[in-house]
Amino acid sequence: MSLTQLDIARHLDMSERNARDVLRGLGIDHHLSSLDEIRIAYIRDMREKAAGRGGSDQASLTRRKAEEAEVNTALKRVQLHEAIGSVVQAQDAAEAITDWSSFANREYLAGITKLVSEIQIAHKIEIDGKKVEDIAGPTIARIKGHAKRVVMLRMQNGTSKSPFCPRLSRR
Repeated sequence: MSLTQLDIARHLDMSERNARDVLRGLGIDHHLSSLDEIRIAYIRDMREKAAGRGGSDQASLTRRKAEEAEVNTALKRVQLHEAIGSVVQAQDAAEAITDWSSFANREYLAGITKLVSEIQIAHKIEIDGKKVEDIAGPTIARIKGHAKRVVMLRMQNGTSKSPFCPRLSRR
């Protein structure tokens, strides 16, 4: 005698629709299986789910738990670095990079100006300032432009994982 889904539902104390879903989830054909086989498969499936090893959403749940653990770890790391003072706001770091590039450009230009002056005095020659500016100017512009690109990429594209950056050391 073939079992009906209603027979199985009554035996497992559930609705007929729920029994149909359970059978489908277990991959059991109720026309070919006995009531004992269905009950044992159902009990084993419930044990697996209760132990956290089974279920249709188990892979998704495991992935979400791993992501949550990773986020919590990252957050705790940021909080630790905030507490010990080893991070700065990304905006502060961006301002520091911009300030540094301005300082570097001024120092570079001052060094070139001094070098030109020393060469002129030592060799008693005139050096065309326009020629020096034609060479030094683009270099200064590239330094300034690079600093701005770094800041903009960090701030706009979200390449920073958090609004914090490692503290810039001041030597």
